[in-house]
Amino acid sequence: MRAFLPSHTCGHPGEILKGVLHGTRFNIGDKIRYSCLSGYILEGHAVLTCIVSPGNGASWDFPAPFCRAEGACGGTLRGTSSSISSPHFPSEYGNNADCTWTILAEPGDTIALVFTDFQLEEGYDFLEISGTEAPSIWLTGMNLPSPVISSKNWLRLHFTSDSNHRRKGFNAQFQVKKAIELKSRGVKMLPSKDSSHKNSVLSQGGVALVSDMCPDPGIPENGRRAGSDFRVGANVQFSCEDNYVLQGSKGITCQRVTETLAAWSDHRPICRARTCGSNRRGPVGYHLPQLPGPVRRQRALRVG
Repeated sequence: MRAFLPSHTCGHPGEILKGVLHGTRFNIGDKIRYSCLSGYILEGHAVLTCIVSPGNGASWDFPAPFCRAEGACGGTLRGTSSSISSPHFPSEYGNNADCTWTILAEPGDTIALVFTDFQLEEGYDFLEISGTEAPSIWLTGMNLPSPVISSKNWLRLHFTSDSNHRRKGFNAQFQVKKAIELKSRGVKMLPSKDSSHKNSVLSQGGVALVSDMCPDPGIPENGRRAGSDFRVGANVQFSCEDNYVLQGSKGITCQRVTETLAAWSDHRPICRARTCGSNRRGPVGYHLPQLPGPVRRQRALRVG
């Protein structure tokens, strides 16, 4: 039988690697504090407070922080908006990278994350995002991801690369939105186009400023693009050369995510070579939802 915590307690927030938890009371109104061992820097919110959570009884106001080794990449981002990018962007990131960033907002707020550039070695270098409705979102490859909307007041990005090929990396902008602002401005969530747990896109109809534009979606390899207008509301179409098949959306639309951020309704499609007599299985594209942890162990089998 599943055990339920009393509505007045947040429960144990958990220990953190190379860190120390101070506090033994976890009821509404109680505070606990984290610190790190010598040689490590605390990233995230050091003090957590157990607060009343509508519909859920009680919850901690921030996620547990983590301890980052001095000199390691990553960090904590606060404020209403900013950008985040892989190490050395727009130059290539290094091999064996392991970086974690945490974006923090106030309780009740949500965070919109829009990618302006994304180039990772497909299947070997990954960006994992947590803090959304899905347990984790895994991104890899060369396609620009759809916007990511948090379901909490935080997002955590974990970037890892293997010991082989390197790419340009990623760059993204985020903006914090108040829950009351989203309701008052008539913002709605659009349903996902498929069953792969891809994040829904936040869209606001009826608002389009000429100065607001989406990033260049690019042109698929062995493909063509019709349309060069990247303003909010604009649509571009894709097609493939002979002997190639389009996989993905034939058309995408520039949509508003927040009042200062716009993004395409879907990622750029892929042109795959036509195959004869082969069985293609598994998802196609950059998005690998809920990728199992052991996948990284497969790298030991990689040759070259």
